[in-house]
Amino acid sequence: MTTGDPGMDSEFLKWLATLGVGGILAAVIFTFYRKDIQQFTVLWQTTSTQLMEVIKDNTASNTKLVTLLENQERNALRKSDLEELVRRRGQDYLPSPRST
Repeated sequence: MTTGDPGMDSEFLKWLATLGVGGILAAVIFTFYRKDIQQFTVLWQTTSTQLMEVIKDNTASNTKLVTLLENQERNALRKSDLEELVRRRGQDYLPSPRST
């Protein structure tokens, strides 16, 4: 606290001096409290902004993954389809019964 501060005029300093050591201590504590709150507010805003970016990126990634999985599922052959294909292929290669 210096007298060069805009809010620190001589009247304020005189009033503060009348409060004694306890008043000066309270003023110092209040000043540091205000600075701490301001720093915390800036930190909280920065953290919130970063968290929102992570959430947006995560949402975009999840949406892309779901779309990819849906496309993969649509294009994939089912196990039953493969078994049917193998069964039909096997019948094509079986020798036809000859009548003797």
